[in-house]
Amino acid sequence: MTVLTPAQVLAMIPQQRPMRFIEDILEIDEEHIIGTYVWKPEDCAGYSAAGLVVPPFKLIEMSAQVGSVAWCIYQMSLRIPVEEVSQLIGFFTQLEQGVFVHPVRAGETVACQGTFDGEGYFRTNKILSRVEMQVMGGPHDGLAVFSGLISGVWVPKTRSRPRAR
Repeated sequence: MTVLTPAQVLAMIPQQRPMRFIEDILEIDEEHIIGTYVWKPEDCAGYSAAGLVVPPFKLIEMSAQVGSVAWCIYQMSLRIPVEEVSQLIGFFTQLEQGVFVHPVRAGETVACQGTFDGEGYFRTNKILSRVEMQVMGGPHDGLAVFSGLISGVWVPKTRSRPRAR
């Protein structure tokens, strides 16, 4: 169908600040994706005493945004029209084998790579990807941060919500 550019994929990601943790897509194709984010002090607020350590759940959210949201948008766009992709909404469904290796601090740039790595797959509206995160640049360049298997599923958006009774 259509090969989306990294900028076009970013524009289709539904998450926005303050819960958007992907600023740039450095590489994307059918085999892998690499997205980056520079962690800000406000991303860390309320988690650690000094307020400078990124909460682990936000690292998981970043890995889901890269490995199951952005990459699934790209994969779907290769098979169905972009207009149809924009009528779907993605849900993070599972984290397996998640391992935190090193804390991330405000000011650090983290690169997250998603691959299929033998275990993963993309099927119609479902994706399972191996994600690996590491610090990019600075004194900790290349330091492993987090890895795991992230899965997500995309379903049609609903136009109206049922009313509570």
